[in-house]
Amino acid sequence: MANVLSQEEVDSLLDGITKGEVETETNIPKSDEGIDLYDFTSAGGPTHQKMPALGMINERFVGFLKRSLSTFTGSVVGVSIDSFQSIEFGKFHRSIPVPASLNIFKIEPFRGFALLVLEGRLAFAFVETLFGGRGVSQIKLEGKGFTSVEAKIIGRIVKIILDDFQRAWADVHKVTMTFSRSEIDPQFAEITTPSDTVIVTKLKVDLENFAGTMMMCIPYSTIEPIRDELKNSFHGEKSEQDSAWKDYLEKKLREVTINMSCILGTATITGKELMSLKVGDILQLEQTITDPATLFVEGVPKFKAHPGTYNKRKAIRIEGMINEE
Repeated sequence: MANVLSQEEVDSLLDGITKGEVETETNIPKSDEGIDLYDFTSAGGPTHQKMPALGMINERFVGFLKRSLSTFTGSVVGVSIDSFQSIEFGKFHRSIPVPASLNIFKIEPFRGFALLVLEGRLAFAFVETLFGGRGVSQIKLEGKGFTSVEAKIIGRIVKIILDDFQRAWADVHKVTMTFSRSEIDPQFAEITTPSDTVIVTKLKVDLENFAGTMMMCIPYSTIEPIRDELKNSFHGEKSEQDSAWKDYLEKKLREVTINMSCILGTATITGKELMSLKVGDILQLEQTITDPATLFVEGVPKFKAHPGTYNKRKAIRIEGMINEE
């Protein structure tokens, strides 16, 4: 039977450890034994979760992109967030697809650079869509670069994306997205050291016959100066109005039927005069022939007008607004 310590022996052992009378093993397990050591001084971890305003920025960014890219391509473009995470730049750098359009930009006035990655197939899909194509699924991308025409079109798309990203930041902090340069080889797009933490937003972009990905990579050190602002999750109260909803309401308001009436003049009489009225009597109005008539909109006086005819029909010509006290 295995030896079992009594309660007194357990208490004695713990007391000996506390007083240093009993030696214990102090060797720290090494990472090659299956246990990874965690560096608590590192800026790693779920950094993005500590800054909820970044999520709001991404949601606005997606909304802006849907409209801007649809307008630019002349077709419906869907955009959605595929993932949102904070990882080491080295790990992200190794995951960059090849070939790809790597676009380096600055988020001024902050220091450092950020990176916009357009998957190669997505970049070519945009080009084909603009030239009337229907997809790029059959194109072999190995060793393929961008021609000057393709690069110019992709540059226009990148500008649209950065402009929308700048708009998405507007209610959190005023920044300017300044394009720096484009690369194809990832080794020339190392915007920070491999161990630095970056915040990566991966977006899925749906064209008519193709779906690809784009990624926005921002070093944590770039936005660290405003981390307190990014911890605030209430910026959404100042979000820009949804233009699609605004256009819909405006369209419906324009279809509403409005009742209008025009009073040429008025007269005040007594009850006795009213009782004695008969056919052929003339009532003198309080207005002269040159005085403007009053045009009512849903019973509310809104305009000054003069009566007349137009196309053989009675009409009124608006002369101005009625000043409301």
